[in-house]
Amino acid sequence: MPKPLQYNAGSLIYRMGEDSEKVFILQKGKVSLVYADIETGNDIREQVLAGEFFGVKSAFGRYPREENAIATSDSTIIVFTIPEFEALALSNSRIVLKMLKVFSSQLRRVHNQISKVLETESVRPDEGLFALGEKFMKLRRFEHAKYAFNRYLSCYPTGRRADQAQKNLNQAVIALASESKGPPRKTRRN
Repeated sequence: MPKPLQYNAGSLIYRMGEDSEKVFILQKGKVSLVYADIETGNDIREQVLAGEFFGVKSAFGRYPREENAIATSDSTIIVFTIPEFEALALSNSRIVLKMLKVFSSQLRRVHNQISKVLETESVRPDEGLFALGEKFMKLRRFEHAKYAFNRYLSCYPTGRRADQAQKNLNQAVIALASESKGPPRKTRRN
């Protein structure tokens, strides 16, 4: 049974990179989804309105969250397990149509951003997203590469380059981990 939960303004609902097993519908209040722009790496804030759902793609795709979800005002959010949300969607075709519209808009936005970064309009969205990830890898911008390959795998899980995208994603994660360790500290000898 879906449960409504209360979140105070400023509360983190979920964090980028977390496992995703829940889908959310904002009943009342305001929520922002914050994620990195694939062109600039700058934060983008997308407002969720009352009645809208969020967290669907990563939950259904069984991928880590691609954004932070933050309550920007006191909010009531209905939390669904995947089977609960599937049952709701099957009983209400308007939800399925709304999901298709949202996903279609997001894919168009990603394609336009990739085209701008690669300075071409003729690139297929899947190829462009993969090429963008590779470009970031060559520039050693591993956080951006990780994001691009995660998006590729999220949007095209059975894409032509899915296996290589996963390998590149793993390499980016390893590079980020080694960067976070930093250079070894020098110790003073007495």
